[in-house]
Amino acid sequence: MFDAEATEKELRSLTSVQVGPETKEYNLLRADEEYRNGNEKDSIYYQVRALFQCADMRLLTEAQELENQLPNASEILLEATPKEKADYKRNKFLQNILNYQLKLEERTTTPKNTVIDSLDFLQDVQDPKLGYARITEVCQQLPEEWCVLQLCKSFNAATTYSTFCEIAAANGDIYVSLLRHCRSPELEPTCLHFNNDALGSLFKEYSTMVERFRRVVTVDPLAVKDQESKAKYWKELHAFEDYLKKLIADLNSVFMPYCFMFLGKRYADAAVQQQTKLIFDRVDEFCVEHRWNNHQRILLSQAALHANRLPHDQMKQLSYELNSNSNNNNNETEALLVYELLKSCATKWQKLEQRQQLAAKRFPIILVVDERLDHMHWEQLAPMQECTRIKSLHSLWRLFKYHKAKIQHGYYMVDIKKGITLINPDADLQNSGRRLRSFLEYWLSHWQHMFETVPTEQFMIEKAFKADCFVYAGHGSSLQYVSSRLIYRNRIQGVIFLFGCDSTRVLSSGLYSALYGAQDYYHGALCPTVVGTLMPALDGNMDNVSANILSQWIAPVEKQIIPWTSIDRAAWVSQGTVKALKGNSDTLEQHLDYHTGSLSAILANVQMGKVEPKIYNCCVYVCRGLPVWNAAVEELPF
Repeated sequence: MFDAEATEKELRSLTSVQVGPETKEYNLLRADEEYRNGNEKDSIYYQVRALFQCADMRLLTEAQELENQLPNASEILLEATPKEKADYKRNKFLQNILNYQLKLEERTTTPKNTVIDSLDFLQDVQDPKLGYARITEVCQQLPEEWCVLQLCKSFNAATTYSTFCEIAAANGDIYVSLLRHCRSPELEPTCLHFNNDALGSLFKEYSTMVERFRRVVTVDPLAVKDQESKAKYWKELHAFEDYLKKLIADLNSVFMPYCFMFLGKRYADAAVQQQTKLIFDRVDEFCVEHRWNNHQRILLSQAALHANRLPHDQMKQLSYELNSNSNNNNNETEALLVYELLKSCATKWQKLEQRQQLAAKRFPIILVVDERLDHMHWEQLAPMQECTRIKSLHSLWRLFKYHKAKIQHGYYMVDIKKGITLINPDADLQNSGRRLRSFLEYWLSHWQHMFETVPTEQFMIEKAFKADCFVYAGHGSSLQYVSSRLIYRNRIQGVIFLFGCDSTRVLSSGLYSALYGAQDYYHGALCPTVVGTLMPALDGNMDNVSANILSQWIAPVEKQIIPWTSIDRAAWVSQGTVKALKGNSDTLEQHLDYHTGSLSAILANVQMGKVEPKIYNCCVYVCRGLPVWNAAVEELPF
């Protein structure tokens, strides 16, 4: 007979290193049970705990222990001999070194609340209600501009003896927890549960999607030289495009009419703040009058905040669905009132956005994504929205705490002027290497570049990891050139771009094991932001996307050059030649709005197909970690 109390007591006695698939599945099982029993808050607690248990804490704690063993300035002076102390008093150079170290320690040392500041902020919690309160406390300390959504797949008993492909294909429900939302911290986190019948087939299709694409594009160039072979290749690629469009459309339909949850808070200027307050007051008045609970209030507030993004059919559907949870008998009339409220809000937002462009912009959302849902295209539910991903609330909390001093208005602020690139290190991507070399020598000539050379671990540690920005373009993710243990032992403050197939796709290393991608190792080293891919992509298209992203986010030294978007793309793709489009003579100096400070905003444009229109070329790029803003190209508009 299942003894929940005894099992939970046993699991609590395990350290983070010892926990495995059984612990994660147990937490997911409890999350399911609590949600079915109406204990939404307890369910959220177990979901958050489940997503953290998949993390390998051993290397993280080992790196932290090594860091803690470093002596501070006071300890160095205390251990000095009388002769050394006398030499120190006469040596200005040594005094300057120690004084600098003391100032550095003062800046980095913060008073610790030992529980909430620990790596596992739930480590001392046994009661789910206390755990939920701790989660709420953590979320309230995150930037007020952020919305944080957690996506979690439900319990599956077969997981502990299944392969990753079987786990990904298995049917299940999805929990979407709004850990921080548009009414935080006034209203607490809430949760939605999706158990649509279409989820089963969606999981199956997504589990084979990458391999299906790989079979289409993995061809011998010598075998597709005749017209018949070329026609067959393009036919199969077009068929995959139709298949992927339908897959993403099916994902959208599962979450309709709730895709508005994936939209962030609006940029908060005076007009937006005033209108937001008026709309929330109307929502509150309606909820009080009709005795709606806080869950309904949060969802109605979020819908009203983004009402002009909702088609009228979704407004109507949402009105009836929200009202179905009401205790009132006059459901039809109440649903119509909600519909009229949303239409009124949509009109108000539309007029405000027409008057001032900034009102249409939104702060980033952070998606906390279960490893078993990470291969799905969540950004496509609201492709215009700035978005980043992270594997657990604990990982987000750790990055936020470390980089808090450099976060302004929800963005990690950088001032990138120089960086390092590693391009085609295996020297077997001839066309791609030629294209990227010509772009980088044209746009970022002042950077340090390494072309067609296999890097040493010393180069990665001493050069790449210490740069303000590191760009890798080649096979995979760059992990083949440096040990994961060495990555963990470093502290990486720069932004990393990994332009390779599957570069940030999470993969399994055994029958059942936690899934890891390159971003997890870099985040382990406290790297704030990693940009990469979810699946393979075609070389020429990936080169075009990477050049567009870098050119919009990083400024060249020379302002008299042609903007990259005005370059003859055909000549560059086919020959690696950089020249202006015919009839175009404008320089970058004449395009004052060419650059964008927010990296997530640039990636949103990629997701919308503004750089590469084909869906299989635009939906694969994701930002992981903290939203980042390059102040070297654009100041914050606040």
